[in-house]
Amino acid sequence: QRRICIARALYEHKVRRVLEVGCGDGNILSFLVAPASDDEHPITHLYGIDISADALGEARNQLEPTDQDRRDLRVDELRVELFHGSAMASAAPIAIDAVICSEVIEHVQESEVPALTHAVLGVYRPRLAVFTTPNAEFNVNFPGLCCGTPEARFRDADHKFEWTRAEFTQWAQNAAEYYGYQVELRGIGMTMRNAAEGFVPCGGCSQMALFVRQAEGPKEPPPGCVMEPCPELVPFADIEYPVYAQPPPPEEQLLRLVLDFAHLVADAQSAFDFSDLWSVLE
Repeated sequence: QRRICIARALYEHKVRRVLEVGCGDGNILSFLVAPASDDEHPITHLYGIDISADALGEARNQLEPTDQDRRDLRVDELRVELFHGSAMASAAPIAIDAVICSEVIEHVQESEVPALTHAVLGVYRPRLAVFTTPNAEFNVNFPGLCCGTPEARFRDADHKFEWTRAEFTQWAQNAAEYYGYQVELRGIGMTMRNAAEGFVPCGGCSQMALFVRQAEGPKEPPPGCVMEPCPELVPFADIEYPVYAQPPPPEEQLLRLVLDFAHLVADAQSAFDFSDLWSVLE
């Protein structure tokens, strides 16, 4: 559900160049490789950044064009570039329309959240930014997490924190106000498949913030935000998908093909006159 919600947001805003911060093994990027259903505003460039070279290796394997990609050629280009390094690197060598930061923010120390926020909204400054993070309130529906007891734990051992809806809302509204964005909050996964009888409705399993750029924002991070020096991003993989490269035929040739086909149909069907068919085709 999370991947579908992210993809719909990207298509809704008609973005073409998309960067995923903390792309991991390429789970979301590989989902976005598939063309949009209307194919009207295709994504032409996908970029991924991660600090784990092992995860990037898995992403590269997932994103390599398949035999079907080579057989069913694309009309529009698609290039995927992966970079090894920190998303909080001060330099932003990538020109993008949108940034995805999905289930990443909870993996950094809470004191580092302002730096990650500034990297996305202050340095990259996309016209659309999509953040998702677990909804801590939903943990009550996972018995194994022992929510509300001294043995309570996060959903993942690497999580440094998990925010409630109120905490996520406060962060999102503060960030939007400071960086000149409008923010919309959504829930993802409002119910559970095969939910137990005691299911507690408390928002989505994950929560999403959609930041849409409205105005020029500050270039400097907010007070108290420390941007630690980070090595420059290192190119890891560069993948280009095969496209249908043959130029379209001239208009006269297309018209002749249509006319020939119309003749064939009219000859085969006595139910209508050829001139009537041609007037419809025109």
